[in-house]
Amino acid sequence: PYMHSAGIRAGYSSGVSYKGFRLHRMTAFEVDLLYNRHGFNLGALYEYHLEPFKKNTRTFIYLGGGAFGGDWEDEFSIGLAAVAGLEYTLRDLPLNFSLDWKPMLNLYAVFEPDLLDFGLSVRYRFGR
Repeated sequence: PYMHSAGIRAGYSSGVSYKGFRLHRMTAFEVDLLYNRHGFNLGALYEYHLEPFKKNTRTFIYLGGGAFGGDWEDEFSIGLAAVAGLEYTLRDLPLNFSLDWKPMLNLYAVFEPDLLDFGLSVRYRFGR
């Protein structure tokens, strides 16, 4: 797909986002510094991408999971996150767009799920 992309995510959790395809053509790492009603969180996700339309190699569905840590109701927290999304990469401009759902489960400090994290990301592609 591409090597690197960085940009912003807006939604329930908003902030800055980086995604890089490094290990395998259809897998990526995503790192986000986001703010939501609980506070700031730094998250890292491992994602697997699927091409639902073989003739259109710019549209992907992705699924993955990872961990996050940061502030949760004024307490230091660590938890797990999942992600499911749809991504589209423009052909002529170095931009991509994604719409995703990132449910979270806080495990340390306050045991609490947060399932309503939907967002839209716009990223600038660079490298390759």
